[in-house]
Order: sequence, then structure tokens, then C-alpha cells
Amino acid sequence: MIRFLMLCLFLMGPLWAKPVASVKSTHPTLSKPSQLAAADADFDANSPPERLRVLVALGPSTFFIKNGRQYGVEYSMLTEFEKFLNQGRGKGVPPLRLQFIPVDAGELIPGLRSGRGDIAAGLMPVTEGAKQLVAFSTPYLQDRWCTVAGADKEEKHLLSIPASSYAQRLLGDFNDARRKAGLFEFEVEHAAPGVSSEMLLAEINKGADKTTLVSEAMLGLWDKTLPKLKKISCADERVSVAWAVRKEDSSLLATLNRFAEKTGVLDKAVSTTRRFLVADGKVQSAEKLSSLDKLAFFAPVFQIVAAANNLDWLLLAAIGQKETGLKSVVRKNGPTGVMQINPNTARNMGVKNPHDAEGNVTAAARYLGYLRNFFNNPSINDEDQLYFMIAAYNAGEGRVQQLRNQAAAQGLDRNRWLGNVEKVALKSVSKGMVDYVSSVSRYYIAYQAAEKTRKKHEGASAVSEAK
Repeated sequence: MIRFLMLCLFLMGPLWAKPVASVKSTHPTLSKPSQLAAADADFDANSPPERLRVLVALGPSTFFIKNGRQYGVEYSMLTEFEKFLNQGRGKGVPPLRLQFIPVDAGELIPGLRSGRGDIAAGLMPVTEGAKQLVAFSTPYLQDRWCTVAGADKEEKHLLSIPASSYAQRLLGDFNDARRKAGLFEFEVEHAAPGVSSEMLLAEINKGADKTTLVSEAMLGLWDKTLPKLKKISCADERVSVAWAVRKEDSSLLATLNRFAEKTGVLDKAVSTTRRFLVADGKVQSAEKLSSLDKLAFFAPVFQIVAAANNLDWLLLAAIGQKETGLKSVVRKNGPTGVMQINPNTARNMGVKNPHDAEGNVTAAARYLGYLRNFFNNPSINDEDQLYFMIAAYNAGEGRVQQLRNQAAAQGLDRNRWLGNVEKVALKSVSKGMVDYVSSVSRYYIAYQAAEKTRKKHEGASAVSEAK
């Protein structure tokens, strides 16, 4: 079975095979720093960088993963922004890509200020306090907050609201206006930790005798998925909703502003997202995603790093799956991160922080590039080059070289993995290496098949929408 899978891998073609410049070092005791590291360029409207990092609020309306694909109002709008940025780019100019980094809503502004991302997005209301910390784009929405109950229920005096909801800030002014109008004031009951506004709407839709206070835009997004809701009363105040950048990023802000002024972007995003909403309003955290969903979660960083290092991103994903199940297992000493890269190896690949997801994958990709060059020999075909790369990633190129020498001494072909170097490894203490190569290859084949299916479905969906 293993040999059949290997043959399938070979027939699919050597997507990793283009050689890169040599990195003058060896693993695991790399001695000379790589010169591959480069600082990210500042955004310039006339000469923009090749990627922008978007901190996006992980949530059932803003950004979520379903069946291995990314969705959400913010995701949809900002993929349109990516297209906007790439309009008019000349031939030979690499397209600018957005890297989505899902975080809790409360981490958006701190993460932006600390440099984790270039844009923060999460249906964020513009507040005076936040304006002191970051620069907001031209608002893409003027929203207001409304009370919502079940279609067959009466408005209750007690509002169920998530503790972190913006509705908390509005309630004082909302109650003042109601008091002046001779209406009763609301009291607040905080929802249980982890319960979002969308989850409250789902409970009410199922018949829960509750009233909540939510964004009118959110209610409009969910009205078809949750049809048994009733909007009762709304605050007079309308609140601007926008994206944020660091205050010093004036050029990026100007570009975002031009995009925000385009009409129909939000409506299109709502229409696109509405079809994929999760009916119970729940989204899984990064720690609980399925294997396929985790692939979608890490895909942006795999794709960006792989493109920079002339690798197939699915090979990186396959190694990450084998190493950690696509979980970021951070250790201060020893192998760390989703790719379980050794910090010393990372430093010699020009990566200072191997614990950060992007730095971790970058270090792994550069090391794989080094291994590809190390095994770049006219006597080694593309298939075996890959096997040796994977084996060396697991045990070091020095160990693989020892096994190749042993194979030659036994009259076997030192340049072939299957039935040759593999056979020597199976009889030595390196049986785990054989299992590792086999497992990574199986994941690689599975991911290639899943990606092929995804593209096929995307093509069919595009044709259907065009009709």
C-alpha cells in the first residue's frame, strides 16, 4: 500500500522541485546564519509589498471556517480589497496577498499596535478611546443597535448581553432616551462566558424567552438563517464601523479609505456569507478545528511562505500535520511550533522568533529549501529528492547520508529511497524515519486531493453564480 501511495505521489508531479540557492550550513548543528531573512517592506501605494497581514475577529459573523474553507463578512470584504489592490498590476509583478490571522475581538487593537498585523477587522465600532490608539478608515457602515426577541414573545425588561458586547456601552444612553420618552428602562443579565450575540440570537430563534440588544447589521445578516426573530426597538444613535491601521501607516490608510468608499462591497459580503452561516451561531476555536479546517486555518501562512521559498504549500501542511496535527506546540527549548523546528536551526535559517506561527513555518520552509539543494544531484530523481528531504527533515541530513553510504556498501542504490536506502533504514534504528516519510507522503496525497476537489467546487460555484 505504501509503495502504491508513493507511486501516486510521483505521478502527481514534482511540485517542489525547483532548486534554490545553497544555504552554507548543516543540520542539526548549523554553523553559518542564512542571508535569506528580509524585513517586511512598508506599504507604499505606488510600490506595495507582496502581502499584508489582517488581524480578523474570529466569530460566526466576521471570520469562521466551515468544511475546510474560510468565510465571514470581514473575510469576504477584505478578499475584495485584495482584488482592489491588485488591479492594474503589470505582468511579472507578484500579486499582493492578504494573510488572515484570526484572533479574539479583544486582541484586535493590542495586536495591531504590537505589530502582529497591518489591518484590524472585526465589525469594529469607532470609539473615541480607540481613536487615540489607532487610525480608523472611512466607515463602511453606519450601524445601530436594536432589541430583539422571539417572533411570538414580548420584549423583556432584562436584556441578555455578552459581557464584552458593544451593546454594554450603548445601554446608558439608550435607557436615558427611553426614560425621557416615558418607556421602561432595561436591566442587564450577562450571558455566560463564551456565549456570543449570534448564539443568543440562535437560542431566541429556537424559542428561548429572552431579549437581547444586537447590531442591526448583524440581525440583517442572520435574518434568513434565524427567521423567528423580531426587531422591537432601536437606539437613535448610529455608530460608525470601520477597519483600523497603525497611526503611522498613512499610505495604507489612504488606500483603505478609497476602497471603503466603493458601494456595494458590504452588501455583496453579506450575500456571500449568509449562505454559509452556522445555524447555532457557534464557531470552533483554533484548538478544536478538524484536520481539514486546521488546514484552512493555517493555509494563508503556508501559501505565503511556500511561494517565497518556491515550495508546494501542501508539502509544508503535510509535514505540519505529521509533526503536530497542525497545532502550534510552543516550547522554549527544543523543537517548537506547528512545524517543530529547532530554534538553533531557525536562527541559522535567518529566523529570530521560531515560536511565532509565520516565523516557524518560514524557518521550516527555508530548511526544506536547503535540503532540496543538499540533495540536488543529477543522480537523484525528483521523487527520491523529495523522500530524502522528508527523511532529513525528520532525522537530519547527516543521518540520511550515513544511510545512503550504508546502502552503497551493501550493493544497493544510494540514490534511491524505495527498496534501497529505505531498506537499510528499516533494518537500523531508523525505522521511525521510514514511518515518518510514509506518513508525510500520505498526508501530502490527501491534501492534494482535497485541494483539487476544492478548486473543482469553486469553479462550479463560480459558473453557477455567473448564470
